[in-house]
Amino acid sequence: MKNKHQGQLRNFPQMICFRVTRNCNAFCRFCFAPQGGLQPEGDILRQRIDWLLTHGVGTIHFCGGEPTIHPCLIQLLKYVRDRGGKSQLTTNGLAVSDKLVEVLRETNTRVKVSLHGDREHHNGLVGLDGFQRTVNSIRRLLSAGVRTSVQTTVVADGMWVVDWVADFCLEMGVNRLSFLPFVARGACNENYFLSDTQRRTLKDMVKSKRRLLSGRLDVRWLDFTVKPYLVADSDGNVVLEGKTRNVLLEIPETKV
Repeated sequence: MKNKHQGQLRNFPQMICFRVTRNCNAFCRFCFAPQGGLQPEGDILRQRIDWLLTHGVGTIHFCGGEPTIHPCLIQLLKYVRDRGGKSQLTTNGLAVSDKLVEVLRETNTRVKVSLHGDREHHNGLVGLDGFQRTVNSIRRLLSAGVRTSVQTTVVADGMWVVDWVADFCLEMGVNRLSFLPFVARGACNENYFLSDTQRRTLKDMVKSKRRLLSGRLDVRWLDFTVKPYLVADSDGNVVLEGKTRNVLLEIPETKV
């Protein structure tokens, strides 16, 4: 039977975010995917990976919640590789085991680690004392030869982090840095809201930093209010996420 939402999505992108869980080990108040306890089993996630790969997706971008807390993540990374796909991972860096680092290297997975500023600022945003664990994870990933970048969510009182995080990446040897202006969705703190003027100022700051560091650090601007992205969510729906969340279709279950 044809899915009732199928007509809303004719072509899949080469890469799709693949949400393996809505659970998390942090408490970020700016999160796009607030905790909901939905964490499918590995067999279900493998079926969804198969479906996405057969529909033209080439890269599975593991996300959450926090994907590193899913017990099947390592097996899923290997599964994507064995099926001829590529993989990426976005993580808060709090639970990156030595075994995971090894598999990330073996599967040639690109990793993006969320770091939002210095210790005090970062810990305040993520709701726990995790700064050093995240920094240590970045260091270990780089040392293992895993292609590692940093992403930073910027809130209204935190535009100073553009300079701080860029300097951090240069010192650590990170070659790509993405800035995400805060998007007001979910259980968010109103104090984080960026006004239109602040958003324009921040964008200009990032553009200036990109020009200044060209050839040394690839600085990027990712505004999901302007350019939403596709997510294969943990509930089995493919959704377009940005300022709002729009369900496009449901991945059909495979009958066993």
